[in-house]
Amino acid sequence: MSTQPIGHKGYGYALKQSRKPREDVDFPLGPEQSKKRQDESGEQRGNGLRARIRALLADVSSDDGSGISFQDILDHREMLERDWGDRMERGLRGLGVDMTRVFRLVNDPAAGSVTAGADHPDKMKIDQYFASNPEMVEDFERVLQLGKLSDTALRKLTVDELGQELSVEAMAWWFQSNMEGASLFAGGGTVIGMGASSYKSLDIRV
Repeated sequence: MSTQPIGHKGYGYALKQSRKPREDVDFPLGPEQSKKRQDESGEQRGNGLRARIRALLADVSSDDGSGISFQDILDHREMLERDWGDRMERGLRGLGVDMTRVFRLVNDPAAGSVTAGADHPDKMKIDQYFASNPEMVEDFERVLQLGKLSDTALRKLTVDELGQELSVEAMAWWFQSNMEGASLFAGGGTVIGMGASSYKSLDIRV
């Protein structure tokens, strides 16, 4: 099952009008006005991405407002992942789910859902657990998104640079400049195993 949002193509000029070049349909203005609208559209997307990154980093930053390091993000994400995994396992065990079976969980941001792979005998119980606990879905998505920030930092920075402190705003700008914005909002998942080794991998591309 794909967790990528399905693209939708709109054809707003279908009534006996000649087909226009895409740039004319999207930007039916003069060259300068068209460029301005493109710039504004890109700026709005950038603002939305930075706003989401700032929200993700809000819990990482200290109360005194001092800077945070990339390593702080990595550590915070690991703590959240561990806490989420403990809560998830307790909840599923309470429902009688067989936690000795390895299974996959997939987050679909478009649907706002987390579902289990079809090969688990208790799939219906697992799916219902997440449907009944939307905060667990939100927390899972947060862990996945923090994982994407962490992966970007690990790929782009040296060990010394990971310890560098920046303000939350500067950090948001850095991530916006160094990652594909759409990837932050794409789906992902994790493989759940047995006991303490529940997380076998994170952010599965499906």
